[in-house]
Amino acid sequence: MILFLTLIYVAFLAILVKLKVIQFNLFWKLSPLLWMVLLLVVLFIPMQWGAPSGVVNVYRTVVEIVPNVSGEVIEVNAPGSKPIRKGDVLFRLDPQPYQIEVDRLLAGLKEAEQTSKMLPAGLAEADANVAQAEAAIVAATKQAASLESALIAAKANVTKSQAQRELARSDNERAQKLLAGNATSPEEAATKARNLELAMASVESAQASQQQAQLALESSIDGVNTGVIEAQERLKAAQAAKQKAEFAVASTINGENTQVAQLRAQLATAQYNLAQTTVLAPADGFVVGMTLRPGQRVAAFPVRTWMAFVDSSSAQIAVGVDQNRLRHVKPGQKADVVLELYPGRTLTATVDRIAYITPQGQLQPTGVVAAAPSSSQKALPFGVVLTLDDAGPEFDIHELPGGATGTAAIYTDSVKATHLIRRVMIRMETFMNYIMPS
Repeated sequence: MILFLTLIYVAFLAILVKLKVIQFNLFWKLSPLLWMVLLLVVLFIPMQWGAPSGVVNVYRTVVEIVPNVSGEVIEVNAPGSKPIRKGDVLFRLDPQPYQIEVDRLLAGLKEAEQTSKMLPAGLAEADANVAQAEAAIVAATKQAASLESALIAAKANVTKSQAQRELARSDNERAQKLLAGNATSPEEAATKARNLELAMASVESAQASQQQAQLALESSIDGVNTGVIEAQERLKAAQAAKQKAEFAVASTINGENTQVAQLRAQLATAQYNLAQTTVLAPADGFVVGMTLRPGQRVAAFPVRTWMAFVDSSSAQIAVGVDQNRLRHVKPGQKADVVLELYPGRTLTATVDRIAYITPQGQLQPTGVVAAAPSSSQKALPFGVVLTLDDAGPEFDIHELPGGATGTAAIYTDSVKATHLIRRVMIRMETFMNYIMPS
């Protein structure tokens, strides 16, 4: 630009000399050099911070597509590098394992719902069992209290049976003697013998009853009859069953049985996993590097991506401004952008924000000690994010391809006299893009 303005000055000077307005002396011969120094000091050096420029890039967000579930790819629908609408199917995984899990949990949920409806009846049954156990304790207590009387009665019965046995033995002996002397009939003697056998059996039965009554009376633990203890244990078991039934009836969340609620939540998770076997486009855009094929098994691990999706819903433009030229740049200032992809067109923009960070200022969370700054280290420019203004219906700023590059100039509030020169330089560059290679 200095050379261009100097050529204009020389041409103007030549005209003045030819018209003999001025004499072409030593001063005017050296004046082009003075003109170049004047331009450099007055315009071009202040322009570096009054209207700084730098390389501009267009950035696109690339979404790493990782499915939320693992499985075998059965269908790939996304065409490579072709526009895709938000919600379109990218690829599908085999849904059968997840459908089986949904069916299993659905059956379990139905069973749990039926079981929860039967819980009040189970509580009523537990109440009845407790009442029955309490009645059994009362009966066992009464029975334990009557055991001593039963033993006395059993002893009396043994004594009575023994007396009847002795009487029957005497009758039998008399009948045998009479039979030997033909004083009685054989039938009468046989009857007496049979009566003796019955009396002896009666004695044995009475003695067994006495022994049983004795054992029942002596059967106790710490002075408590074992029958009463068994009844008490049955009561405890019935009370525990009742408490469990009460807890089951009272175990609810938001008015629903907890077991039913738990299975319902598990079913919702399984249904979500089933739905995730169909992977959808997260936004409008396109897929690059399409290598996914049916039959390939993918896993839900973020360490490995299976598809790169370019989000075309918005573009971000950033220009790199050298650190010594950034001090007057502020959000809201106007800027011009020229891209090599669109020669002859100048886009207007506004400074959105400044990214006050460079790779040199980033501390990585590693076990390696960061290198100290050195004099040989070159200062990297800071990124200034721009927002493009509307360029009319014939140009959609949201369709700028990622990686498009060019030059941008920012017009600060300092040294405004240099803005015109920068605008001319920017427009010269955009037309030079027709013929100049990248």
